[in-house]
Amino acid sequence: MGENNSQTINFHFLNIIKNSIRNYKFILLFTFAVTIFAYIITYIIPHKYECQATLLPPEEAGPSNLAEFLKSFSNLPTVFGGTSRTKIQLYYEMLKSKELARYIAAKPEIKNFSLFKNLDSTKLVKTIYKSIDIELRQSGLFIISATTSTGFFPSAQKKKEAAIASAQITKLAIQSLDSLVRTRISTRSKRKVVLIEKLLAEKRHQLDSIEKEIENFQTKNKIIALDEQSKAILSTAINIGSELAKSEIELALYQSEYEPNSPVIQALRDKIQKLREQYNKVQSGGLTGTEAFSIPLEKMPSLLRIYMNLLREQKVLEQVSIFLETQKYSETIQEQTEIPGVDILDSPTIPSKPYSPNKVLITFFTFLFSLVFSVVLVNIREWKLANNKKREA
Repeated sequence: MGENNSQTINFHFLNIIKNSIRNYKFILLFTFAVTIFAYIITYIIPHKYECQATLLPPEEAGPSNLAEFLKSFSNLPTVFGGTSRTKIQLYYEMLKSKELARYIAAKPEIKNFSLFKNLDSTKLVKTIYKSIDIELRQSGLFIISATTSTGFFPSAQKKKEAAIASAQITKLAIQSLDSLVRTRISTRSKRKVVLIEKLLAEKRHQLDSIEKEIENFQTKNKIIALDEQSKAILSTAINIGSELAKSEIELALYQSEYEPNSPVIQALRDKIQKLREQYNKVQSGGLTGTEAFSIPLEKMPSLLRIYMNLLREQKVLEQVSIFLETQKYSETIQEQTEIPGVDILDSPTIPSKPYSPNKVLITFFTFLFSLVFSVVLVNIREWKLANNKKREA
């Protein structure tokens, strides 16, 4: 049984070969005609040019030496370091944004291309937006590609213009990203500096008022210094009060960047709550309430309690002012020197040939498929003729 099947297969295969040889002129004529037609079509249909560029992942800009010096000098923490927001994702969203397409569309270099001259601003932005493709690799590298297309029956000049346009769009996309990043960081830094200056002016005014009040109090009540136990209580109150004030300032600054329910804001609120509880405990007599030798401030003599409260307010305001001055200088330095630029690994270059249509692949596959189709067509015709002869016989 197996031998019969094998013989049948061989018989059919031999018939296919014989039919193909007998009709080789038709097969060759059909194959070459279709292949030449397909090859001619590749010159008629629109040609697409693609230009690619590679960007390195953004680096985390560390604080400058002067900013570090200011931080260590004041012995205070910085507000603006170590955010969990990924810059890579931010860059990706900027590259995919329509704002980037608007930036490119507004450039005169783009408007000068005849490919885009008949488009209004809305259609031009839409066309450029669709032409840009962004690939984000696991390593953090960005692959930016821009694709431009000619019309039907493209001339050599149109092809050259489309190739140049794809490179120009890619180049402007990189420039746009750099501009958006710098503008965003600069605007954010300036907004923080304005807020810090406002808070600093308020604290300086409060500090001037409290210093005058202390001076008048000392002159009026002849109080010059405190005993050691009062100094220890005052020192604890100042430290906790300073941390509480700085945390409240941090919360005010972060609220301009984060959503009210974000983990960062919630963590700061929890920290402020704990510091406020500790501060109240110091006011009432120690941190735990069980210290045997801790004197609640309200049980001290009236004049001494008032004087300690004034000194505490003075020291807290002094530390907060130093903290705000440090942040002001740090933000100014970062704005001027640490705005990250876009690092290019592979610069955009004008493509030398279109990526579509691929004449070689189209010609090869057209030749292959037309050859197979013509062989099948010949054998179907031969099979029908053979069946007709059998019926007539």
